Amino acid sequence: MGEDIVALFKKGNRLFKENRCHEAREVFEEALESDPRNLYVLTGLGDVLRRLKDFDRAAGYYRQVLERDPNNLFALRGLGDTCREQALYEPAIELWTRYLKIRPHDIFVLTRIADSYKMMGRFEEAEDHYQKALTINPNDRYALMGLGDLHQKTGREELAIEYYERLLERGGNFLHILTIVGNLYRHRGEQEKAKVFYERTLAKDSHNQYALYGLGEIYRWKYEYHRAIEMWERILERHEGTINMLARLGDLYRKVGYFDSAERTYRQTLSREYNKYALMGLAKLRCLQGRCDEVLEHYDELLAREGGEDSRFVIELGEIFQQTNRKRDALRFYRHALNREDLSAETREVIKGLVAKLEKSVQAESAQMAALPSSSAEGGP
Repeated sequence: MGEDIVALFKKGNRLFKENRCHEAREVFEEALESDPRNLYVLTGLGDVLRRLKDFDRAAGYYRQVLERDPNNLFALRGLGDTCREQALYEPAIELWTRYLKIRPHDIFVLTRIADSYKMMGRFEEAEDHYQKALTINPNDRYALMGLGDLHQKTGREELAIEYYERLLERGGNFLHILTIVGNLYRHRGEQEKAKVFYERTLAKDSHNQYALYGLGEIYRWKYEYHRAIEMWERILERHEGTINMLARLGDLYRKVGYFDSAERTYRQTLSREYNKYALMGLAKLRCLQGRCDEVLEHYDELLAREGGEDSRFVIELGEIFQQTNRKRDALRFYRHALNREDLSAETREVIKGLVAKLEKSVQAESAQMAALPSSSAEGGP
């Protein structure tokens, strides 16, 4: 290369490394006008355009290089990366495989191939390439992370945890990996181990919403409702919370008797979008408050939205009425359910049995009340 071309190439490369890509492109294009066949400039321009997401033009420059130098490592890797950005995994793997024949120990390219095989669902080939990377460097972060994710995707949670923990042993600020491991342990029912990883996350990021959510779920599972509420309220200090979390938070408020907070949370959830569990929670809250008319309305809405019954929910609402000594409301609700034509025969028979028992109980209580002496008789002359 001439001295002017060398200077322009160095300037363009410096700007590219500083992520000043538009300026770098202008410099490389100026160099290309002086020397249109310069492989270094063509490759540099391909790299800049790839980062600018101009994939078609980037690929064109890489191909110009490979037409003249089929084994050019920079163009093989760059064109492979360009194909990957466009989800063209097969041609990307083909280009990187050609690269590895020249430079077989390049871990970055090995893990790129593994990632691409994983995206294609070819998990055995992905695992093989990750393992090849680990034979070169047993602590490579991308291979360890890739294997953890691969095993997680294929349901091998124990192996996923093993590779993620190996990654965490290297140090570094892998907060998302800490929460992933916490979630994996929680899903396996190992709550105390999960708790350790969530707390490690919170030690570094006190408002990490994923760790707070996980801890809330653990406390909810352990019936420590106030602590679960505390965790999830901390999420809401900085985030709006997911629909499912809000519905569950409403349930927790209801269970500890914070009825105003429960109603506010259910309504907040439903104002964002319809959610079956928020509507069910609101109906249960109305049972506890003895607002039977609204229970019937919410029940009818639920069936209309869900396209059919939820027999467990029907029985549960009646039970809540009875637990709060509102047997007549329970009877009214069950009779309302029986009047619906979309009730299945099986559920209808179950509710008929419940109605019969309740009627006997209510009649017995009425008879007992009638048998009691009146207040005036007790206080006679």
